[in-house]
Amino acid sequence: MIRHARHSIDIAAFYVADKPGHALAPVLDALVERARAGVAVRLLVEKSFMKDTGPSTARLQGVPNLTIEILPTGQLTGGVLHAKYMIVDATQVFVGSQNWDWRALEEIHEIGAEITDARFARSFEAAFEELWTLGADPDLPKAQKRSVLPPDFAPVTSADPVVLDRAGDDPLVAFPAFSPPPMVPAWLTSEEPALIEMIHAARHTVRIQVMTLSAIHSYGPKGFWPGLDTAFRDAAARGVSVEIIVADWALHEPMQSYLKSLAVFPGITVKFSSIPQAPSGFIPYARVEHCKYAVADDDSVYVGTGNWEWSYFATTVDASVFVHGKGPAATLTRIFERDWTSPNVTRISAGTTYTPPRTQ
Repeated sequence: MIRHARHSIDIAAFYVADKPGHALAPVLDALVERARAGVAVRLLVEKSFMKDTGPSTARLQGVPNLTIEILPTGQLTGGVLHAKYMIVDATQVFVGSQNWDWRALEEIHEIGAEITDARFARSFEAAFEELWTLGADPDLPKAQKRSVLPPDFAPVTSADPVVLDRAGDDPLVAFPAFSPPPMVPAWLTSEEPALIEMIHAARHTVRIQVMTLSAIHSYGPKGFWPGLDTAFRDAAARGVSVEIIVADWALHEPMQSYLKSLAVFPGITVKFSSIPQAPSGFIPYARVEHCKYAVADDDSVYVGTGNWEWSYFATTVDASVFVHGKGPAATLTRIFERDWTSPNVTRISAGTTYTPPRTQ
């Protein structure tokens, strides 16, 4: 995508963590090459992670046509810029769980989606422009007033999705969704209600793979978040088989206890994944199930950037794509089933206490 860019590359990234000789280095090299060729490159990063991003982006500083903006999300909502997406030439979008981190490309299980459609990309661009403006002028009340202004194009939303492929009897229908509502144009789709609706619409199966999942707040004010929790239990009570894989990083308390409460609910099965350490030895913040996706009824999928906790929908900047179509669902189901039956996955039992792994 980067090497084929002709006009613009816009990137929203949580942070950048490069290591010489590893997989991210050629990606950054490609950005520099395109910028020097006249492509306008904009990189938006989270302020609170500049300790990682600063050294890794030093070689990007001063490159003609390459601009780095820092978003102080904490002072705006109390969250972080957690999204990971890229828009190329206002026609292509890549969105997924991958951070701009060499480990994400080598040592972590990730899932992403590439969408080629000008109207879809323009909708992502609208969300990006709002964040870019906030980076330059971090005034949330002003942004919220701006967010209700009508768009100058027909945005792709859950109510007006785009048809990506009309071939055969299985057209692909898609729309993007974003979080948190205070930092998104009001006419775009918010993630939480779209995700809840996808689960509510399921009639047979819901398969979920995400790093962490809890209705108990891990960040921000203490409390209980009923949205997705109610959707899971309601689906299971209707006879839908709900299968969930989380990372072993989710085994800390109170998340472990919450996951056990799901695991004892009839119709819900919860497992955790433990990826073996690299042959070279322990790597901090690696060897983890970091993907964030869901499949419902073998014909609807969600691929996103946020974990399934309250803060990722309420205070943190994230993004996702929803696609209705059997092809993408079949691909993600194969990935899910491979992990579901893997010897590295353990079913959670309410009577067992699990020890979280070392992460750093």
